[in-house]
Amino acid sequence: MKVEGEHLFKAPREVVYEMFNDPDALGAAVPGMQKMVKIDESHYEAVLGIRVGPVSANFSGNLTLTDEVPPESVTLIIEGKGGAGFVKGVGYVKFEDLGDQTTLLKYTGEANIGGTLASVGQRMIDSVAKSMFKTVFEKLDKILEERWQKN
Repeated sequence: MKVEGEHLFKAPREVVYEMFNDPDALGAAVPGMQKMVKIDESHYEAVLGIRVGPVSANFSGNLTLTDEVPPESVTLIIEGKGGAGFVKGVGYVKFEDLGDQTTLLKYTGEANIGGTLASVGQRMIDSVAKSMFKTVFEKLDKILEERWQKN
């Protein structure tokens, strides 16, 4: 499965980048996130409950940040497994400073999904993924607005 998109944040690039390195912000933004713990500067452990059509399961996994160029870009490597299968993916995220206290986040990536989860069909998986990205960005906008207003 391939993913790509962009989102405009109303905050400086450094603030947006910092938020993406905060497990509390990410954990609060991702639907179904039950636990997200920062292990060290570039590794996180997470437990995520997900439902795709008739398939519902918890996934345990790792998120690794690599190739970091703060506050410009980062690569995310995701590996998780659960009762309904597995997911492995890589995502490339760029933070573009547009001036006027705005940042354009652009992302591309690819994920491999296997097991029972993959049996629900690519269209359904794509639909759930798009919905999750939309929800994540809406929640991050709210978190960012709260943080940015405090400064």
